[in-house]
Amino acid sequence: MSIVVGDGVHLPSGDLARTGGCPGPGVVNRPRVRLRLAASGAGPALPTVAGGVAYLGDAEGRVQAVDTASGGTLWQHRHELRHEDGSAALSAVAALPAVTGDLVFVEAGEQVFAHDRRTGRVRWRIPEISSHHGAVAGDVLLVLHDLHTAAAYDAATGDRRWRVASAPDGGFGLLASFPMVAGGRMFLTEGFEGNHTHGGLHAVDLDTGALLWGFHDTQLECERPGCEGDDLTVAPNHPVYARGLVWVVRGRWCGADGTASLELVGFDPQTGREHVALAEPDGVDVGDVFGAAPVFGPDLVYCPSGQGLHALDPATGHLRWSRRFAAPVVGTPLLAGRTLHLAVEGGQLHAVDAGTGESRWDLTLDEPTSWSADAPGEYDEVATPLTLAGGVLYVATDSAVLALS
Repeated sequence: MSIVVGDGVHLPSGDLARTGGCPGPGVVNRPRVRLRLAASGAGPALPTVAGGVAYLGDAEGRVQAVDTASGGTLWQHRHELRHEDGSAALSAVAALPAVTGDLVFVEAGEQVFAHDRRTGRVRWRIPEISSHHGAVAGDVLLVLHDLHTAAAYDAATGDRRWRVASAPDGGFGLLASFPMVAGGRMFLTEGFEGNHTHGGLHAVDLDTGALLWGFHDTQLECERPGCEGDDLTVAPNHPVYARGLVWVVRGRWCGADGTASLELVGFDPQTGREHVALAEPDGVDVGDVFGAAPVFGPDLVYCPSGQGLHALDPATGHLRWSRRFAAPVVGTPLLAGRTLHLAVEGGQLHAVDAGTGESRWDLTLDEPTSWSADAPGEYDEVATPLTLAGGVLYVATDSAVLALS
């Protein structure tokens, strides 16, 4: 889960815009492991850090609060879930629990639990199996259900305020990713399954749950002989709010000559009207630049794809710089100040100057990692194994969470 606070650039791994302490341009010393947060069970998940406490879970259903100064466990709770017939159910705790007020919201075994932030006691839960990825917005908790509907719950009590399908016919298959919140609205994207579900973008009113507008797979007229039309489809990545617009990557397919292209599109959050469409730079293959959700900085937009990271001018789409790594980039990079942080397959971390793309440092972890740039399913998005809080970079490996400084 992630906390979404107010309007601005959406960053799926936390409120990075407030993370300071970044060095100036040029190569700096590699960070060191300041603290190793070892989870009680296997497969620790990426934590949320708030008030000097890291809240993290593991694949065996445990969630714990850990003091980030000492590494000591403040409290621990294990979710041992069972089906109606008494058999054991999946209890793994998902990454990035949401923290607000005196509660910690945890997704465990595809249910949502509200824990007391001080003691770990469960205050309330959403018992419906197959809940996914929650986010806090004001006094509500937003949750996806069955990939077809979204719902809002009162954060204090767990009472449901509203529930809405992604489309009147029962849903399009929502992407199992964090919702993006801006301007009193929630924005959701769809997954993609060939010949069944095609990607789209939806805007939902936070107060009422009303579906305000949606961009679904669309067919445009094509002038090429024998073409029935160009198909436009939103790629299965989370939406990004920046520069007053909601941005997604969109694909275009022409059936006449079998050509495909990708573009970065900015929609008006109020009306759904398309304002900007940036094509991939000339001379690149399809997907070489727009391979994942973008990251917007004050001057440039950063697009990861495969083993590359590219910086574009958001006004013109012109390429400013590109950098290639030894292995595919995993998830969306994190931008803090003038530094981009990213992970690649094989357990390597990199920090690059946001203005020039020059290396600031790189680090190969002495820990096992199973990071992969491949999405686990058609309704999933690759998550970054990194988060930043208070100038500290937290990294989830197969056996522990490392705090680097």
